[in-house]
This record gives sequence, C-alpha cells and structure tokens, in this order.
Amino acid sequence: METNPLYSAYLGELYGIAFFTAFANKYSDDSHIHKWQLLINVEQITATKLKTELTSIGIPCPDHDAKMEQKGQEDAEQWLHRDWESLVDTLVNWVEPYALRYRQQAKAATEHQNLYHLVAQHEDAIWAFLQAEQQQADSGIAILEAFINQHQPR
Repeated sequence: METNPLYSAYLGELYGIAFFTAFANKYSDDSHIHKWQLLINVEQITATKLKTELTSIGIPCPDHDAKMEQKGQEDAEQWLHRDWESLVDTLVNWVEPYALRYRQQAKAATEHQNLYHLVAQHEDAIWAFLQAEQQQADSGIAILEAFINQHQPR
C-alpha cells in the first residue's frame, strides 16, 4: 500500500521537531537559540494541524515515531559542529527539494488542498528563512514568525 503523502509529511514533522530540537539543545553557538525555537514551533504547528485533520479522516497519527525521531537526532548530530554560515548553506540545499516537492503536491492536490498547502507553506517558510540567513538579511526570523502567527491555533 502506498503511503499517503500527508501522512509522510506528518512523519516528516516529527523528524523535523527532533532535528531542530537537537540543534536547540546542543548547537555550540547559543546566539541562534531563538531561531531553533521558531523552527521547532513551525514544525509543531504543522504536525498538530496534520494530525488533527488526518485523524478526522480516518488516518491515525502516532504522537511519536521512534524511527523518525532517532533519524532527526542522528542527522542533526552530523552537522552540529558546523559554523552558522556553513550550516545554513548546507540546510538551504537540503530543504530545497522538499519545498519543491511539497509545492508540486499542493498544486496537484484534488482533495485536502488546505493540508497540502499548509505543508508547502511550512516548508517554504523554512526555506525562505534559510535563504534570508544565507544572505544575512534581517527578515529570516520575521518569515518564521509570520508563518507561526498565521497558523497557530487561536
């Protein structure tokens, strides 16, 4: 059976939470802690909305997935030693294919468009944040905050 792309995206959020949490807890340059916390928040908001909607249409979502969470931590461990500029350069290239894939899925979606658009918007926000950081623009944090303000539960 083919895995539902939205369920896969949900598992990706669990991965992302673990990945960014590893950086928040262990990255050597504490001046970026607020950025890690915002990235975690983006992932949590997206995961929560996906879980709520998927569960309502009969697709159960676990609160945790040990395999995805372990992979997120292990992947982060490989990059914890990098300085900010090198890390951002790596992450921009790493996030890009996901952003493009999620945009494509959102464009092609015939049902649950709101969820596909949410997933695409969340990945676009992360990618745009990283690009702003790469260009040392002040707008990076504002990009994440805009996503959070638009999507957090009221």
